[in-house]
Amino acid sequence: MSKPVCTLPFEYVDTPERRALDLTPDGIPCVPVLGYSHFMRSRPSVSEHTHPGCLEVTLCLRGSLVFECGGTERHLLPGTVFVTQPDECHRLSTNPKGLVMFWLFFRLAPEGAPLLHLPRAESDALRAALRTLPHPLFKGTDRLRAAFQRLFRQYDDLPSGAFRSLAMRATTLDLVLALVEAAQLPPDTPEGDRIHALIAAMRQTPEKDFTIDLMARQTALSASQLITRFKQLAGLPPYTFLLNCRLHAARDRLRTTEKTITQIAQELGFSSSQHFAMQFKREFGVTPSELRLGRQPVLRTAEADGASYP
Repeated sequence: MSKPVCTLPFEYVDTPERRALDLTPDGIPCVPVLGYSHFMRSRPSVSEHTHPGCLEVTLCLRGSLVFECGGTERHLLPGTVFVTQPDECHRLSTNPKGLVMFWLFFRLAPEGAPLLHLPRAESDALRAALRTLPHPLFKGTDRLRAAFQRLFRQYDDLPSGAFRSLAMRATTLDLVLALVEAAQLPPDTPEGDRIHALIAAMRQTPEKDFTIDLMARQTALSASQLITRFKQLAGLPPYTFLLNCRLHAARDRLRTTEKTITQIAQELGFSSSQHFAMQFKREFGVTPSELRLGRQPVLRTAEADGASYP
């Protein structure tokens, strides 16, 4: 069965929660979508889809995201980048409350057609570098984040005309060069690796009792250092992140097991089924009982997500 295809152009939006802008009128046809998301509430996931001819670049600024790509889950923490290549089937499977991210589609013109008005040899070199990034998931840089910010600022502040087009094209080039540079940097520090391992353990076994003292010993940090560094990497304090992991594990168990709501609440460390139900509804908009009855969030339609699928 073929996967849905995200066709361009789609419905562009510009709201406090979601900006999806077309840079083609500014003489940058290789960026049909420049995006910024700042979700004030949890939103359902999108369907699996592809973006023929386009890279999709996502820079997570806050929140914990999960991309599904080719049957593999990719976890994004604040400061990390995820890139999908043209025709690579994927979807963002989590849209948590408080999510903040930059994203864009970068259209790779056919061989021989220039990117960003570059000379032929330079355009071909840039296209080859983008098609052969060493890793799909890697740590972002201040340069990359600043380029996204500058591009939005130029879009908002500069009057239409030749200078605006020149400035935005130069910033777009800086952005993609920063992307290539970031993908080639060495991995995180040992301290960051230990916290990433802790985050993975919390996702895999959320029922465990992850106390601050225990986590501090595991990461060789003081309690205050742990909380500060954990929040920098995960976007949430340790307890809030663990609560989020437990709620998502509960949702999966409600869907895939016949255990009672009370059993699931107890297994995942909630003090009572009432407390569990309150937290669950706050996160997902339905109670555990309603989810069991079928009142669960459905996949967002293409139109609601600002895309067009056949």
